Amino acid sequence: MKIVKWFEDWVVVASFMVIVVVTFVNVVSRYTFQASLAFSEEITINLLVVLTMMGAVVGIRLGAHLGFTYIVENAKPKMRRTLIIIGSSLIIIFLAVLLVWGTEMMINQAIRGRATPSLGIPQWLFTLSIPLAGLLGIVRSVQAARASLHEDTSAEAVAERMAQEAAPVIDDSELSGAPHNSGDAHTSETRGGRK
Repeated sequence: MKIVKWFEDWVVVASFMVIVVVTFVNVVSRYTFQASLAFSEEITINLLVVLTMMGAVVGIRLGAHLGFTYIVENAKPKMRRTLIIIGSSLIIIFLAVLLVWGTEMMINQAIRGRATPSLGIPQWLFTLSIPLAGLLGIVRSVQAARASLHEDTSAEAVAERMAQEAAPVIDDSELSGAPHNSGDAHTSETRGGRK
């Protein structure tokens, strides 16, 4: 699952970077040369769809989506389990609809040869993010439901897990400024710390 996590993260990062660069270049071009880039809008809009869909999957993985957790957190164990299963089932049904209809839309675009107006990029390449997010979202929702059934889902615990995933692990030797020998570098690398 590490490769899937890496893929999800980098699709979001790459989409955002391209949106920022294209928008910045377009603004500079507009104010410097009094001419806008014709393709900037189609790239930013299509990549914003990709960013939104894959960002939603990352949000499911991190447990970062907004929710009304008061009832679930304060429910008795049996009721809590039932609420988690019902909530997760509804999310999975919605994501399955995205998967099916997104796949249908992507196939129709590919068959018809639909392309973006300015650059002529096949539209299905951007639409691929919808069924892909549906599929990955289903996987992440099942993982999140299983985790919710077996661990603390309070707001504090979720914030702690998000912080642990987002923050790098730093060894004590890095804080003290002690030099690494070859054995230390290997252990630092295996623990996830910086080199």
